[in-house]
Amino acid sequence: MVNNLESIIRSAEYIINNADKLQNPMEYFSVLSKFPHILSKFGARFNEEIERKRIPFKEIKGHIDLDSIIINGCSTIGNIEIARILDYEEKDVSNVVDIVCEDKKTIEQKDRIIKYLEMRKYEYKFLPNNIYGFKLNLNRKEVKIPNLYGIYYYIEVKLPNNTLLYIMIDTAGNITIKKSGLNYTLYFENFGLFSIIYKFFRYKSKDKKDLREYEKYKDRIKEIIDKGFSDRDISNLRRLFSKKDIDKIRKNLDKYIEEYPDSVYKSLYKVIEYI
Repeated sequence: MVNNLESIIRSAEYIINNADKLQNPMEYFSVLSKFPHILSKFGARFNEEIERKRIPFKEIKGHIDLDSIIINGCSTIGNIEIARILDYEEKDVSNVVDIVCEDKKTIEQKDRIIKYLEMRKYEYKFLPNNIYGFKLNLNRKEVKIPNLYGIYYYIEVKLPNNTLLYIMIDTAGNITIKKSGLNYTLYFENFGLFSIIYKFFRYKSKDKKDLREYEKYKDRIKEIIDKGFSDRDISNLRRLFSKKDIDKIRKNLDKYIEEYPDSVYKSLYKVIEYI
């Protein structure tokens, strides 16, 4: 079995080494589709080689003007996207800035960011393609397998306050490897609304805390929700979420509204109806 594993990894060596340079990762689907089983079978450990932490959004905003460097066709996601829309400076967000681009605008986005960092004279460096990935032992040798395949960049930035910021630029259509299968990077025109919906999907204690904190910007949150999803966004949501997932989102929204009956998130019910 180990010999078979060695053979598969050798045959996939080009893909592994060039995971961040694959113009069309779907061309390698037949090989990549074998990875989840291999990683699960051989007890691979997920590996993340960055110093992840939460910092106030103002620590990012004070040094990097995201509004000016994010190009059309690219967007931040998650808490940073919501905090950016709300201009919520006190909100604790991750020091990992995730950016997703459509139509391979990733390279243009990377060039814009690098030009900005050099103009501001910030220290930065590109990180290897496997800082996120899996480690497994093969004949007493450690092998690292990236979990992302396509066009992407990992950039470490040292801010003037000595905070390390990580900028991750991903491309729609990229393939992410998990032990449970393959995921695909999707682009949403309303990433703010998607980020809110995703919090009700995951609905961990930190998500509930984030949702409560965003309530203080009630009118702005309502604007994000009222903007709704485009037809393409709805199509992507249906690719991402099963009927069971949508039911889970609705049930978690029910729980939240039961606890906070006057919540601005009540209007999400209208959005969910169309997914």
